[in-house]
Amino acid sequence: MGKIRFISNLLLIFFITFSFYYVCNSQEVDIQVNRKGNAKLTVSWSVVENNTKFVLQYADKINSSQWSTVESGFSYEKSWPVSKKEYSINLNFDQSERYFRLKMEDSSAPHQLKWFATKMQTNPLNSNYPDPELELSYDDDYFIIESNDIPTFEFVSTTPNALRAQDFRWEIPRFPSPADTATQIPLLGTVAITTSGMPIYGPNEAQHPDPYGDPYINGILDFCHGHTGGQGDYHFHFAPTCMIESPDGVEEHYNIIGFALDGYPIIAHYKSLPNKEGAEAFDWQEITGFEPHADYKASVIDNGQVSEYAWDNHTYNENRPNSTLDECNGRELGIKILSDGTQFNEKAFFNFDYAYFATAEFPYLIAKYKGTPNGVGDTEAPGGGNQNGGGQTSGGGDIITNISPSDGLPGETLTLNITLNGNTQPPLPPQQVQPRSISVGTIILNALSRPTRTTLQGTLTIPQSVQRGTKDITIIFPGPPGIGNVTFTGEEKFEIK
Repeated sequence: MGKIRFISNLLLIFFITFSFYYVCNSQEVDIQVNRKGNAKLTVSWSVVENNTKFVLQYADKINSSQWSTVESGFSYEKSWPVSKKEYSINLNFDQSERYFRLKMEDSSAPHQLKWFATKMQTNPLNSNYPDPELELSYDDDYFIIESNDIPTFEFVSTTPNALRAQDFRWEIPRFPSPADTATQIPLLGTVAITTSGMPIYGPNEAQHPDPYGDPYINGILDFCHGHTGGQGDYHFHFAPTCMIESPDGVEEHYNIIGFALDGYPIIAHYKSLPNKEGAEAFDWQEITGFEPHADYKASVIDNGQVSEYAWDNHTYNENRPNSTLDECNGRELGIKILSDGTQFNEKAFFNFDYAYFATAEFPYLIAKYKGTPNGVGDTEAPGGGNQNGGGQTSGGGDIITNISPSDGLPGETLTLNITLNGNTQPPLPPQQVQPRSISVGTIILNALSRPTRTTLQGTLTIPQSVQRGTKDITIIFPGPPGIGNVTFTGEEKFEIK
């Protein structure tokens, strides 16, 4: 059995034949448990203050390690948790002895914690790996997730990287708010955390085997839509369908599957308990605004060619037909009309104003951060499924195929247009990654831009005192997390006359 620990909860334990009160954190609770003959068991309680939420649990032994929440299968009047000052519930139990405990949720505890796993079951097929571990805590500003990143489902290797236990810790903002400007998620590394304490990455891989391609399209994910990276870390690139349970089996059911590093939740709609492949699990009600370029759709999506540069081959269109989501792959929460005509108050149910949504199409989970991501802890584990570590990388000498103008005079200020080789090794970063610097010899260009993946622009101001002659052009891009900069050099590409 794996380990899970919630630091924020208080517990009361009682036997069915007792009636007593308990004082905890100045909270007085009077509990009554009654049964007359073969009649239904009645559990009642009252509290002095009503700012605490309660969950009723049961077990066959008072020292049991397997406490179950009273839910489907036992008749009850309200959904859990409840927060009324006075409450009574009728239960149907056929056993003469049953132990109960009333779980009191600290009113100051983050409401986000209730969405996380309550059991970390060790999968018997993972006997060669450590048991999964998850620990949750919080302070005034963050809820804190610590995990060893071992799956509770069967681990199936799809990359050369062996699964290894991690020492992850993330601090997620408790009270997210929209930033002035949405922030593009990083190309690699953690962008969100599942409710089982496992990383979620963006919708692309690293430089290898297919430069910044879509791992879902390229079929390098396992049945749960994840795989191991270069550090042996397991992470998802798509909704983790094998981990989602359906408590009620109804068509319109909502579930938080994780939280982004900015604090906003990721929500999935699902229909029923997924099978191992997750084939019929989701009801993809939300439609992304990202559209694949026509040639990419024809060659890659429709005809199975290898995906490369997934971000460069999709464009967000706010007017895409039937789209429901913004450029972040999320939307404001409000009133949802279900198929039976009833109203579902998303904002009240989730206690958020905004959320990201799992989608069947690119970018699948998150495109940009709506809020401000918190980068505390090991949130940038390097690599995708086939990435190797290393320091600064240098590209080949054929990186620059054209430069205009190709020469200049001392004292001139010029706008340089640089065309790059799109097939260089290591591969160019996607278009969204801007160059860290461009220099002609020792002269640093200003006002850098990148109109396309293979074109760069910058302003060159040539000093009067510069030494004349041909100069190398050096282009430095930020590399993936843990890799360092990627440097490309075009030898003797510009002449100062």
